[in-house]
Amino acid sequence: MSLETWCDRVLSDAVRDGLVIGINWSGPRLVGWSFIPDEVVNRLAAARAVT
Repeated sequence: MSLETWCDRVLSDAVRDGLVIGINWSGPRLVGWSFIPDEVVNRLAAARAVT
C-alpha cells in the first residue's frame, strides 16, 4: 500500500472511528507513541517539506 493510499484511506477511517495511530509500539506492554490522525498528517507533511 502506498503512503498516499494509507493517508487517504486508513487515516480517514481512523478519524471516523476515533482511533489513534501507534508508532514504534513494542514489548509486552506495547510501549511507544500514539498520535491522533491529524498529528500524523502534520508530521508527514513536515517530513515531505524537508526532503
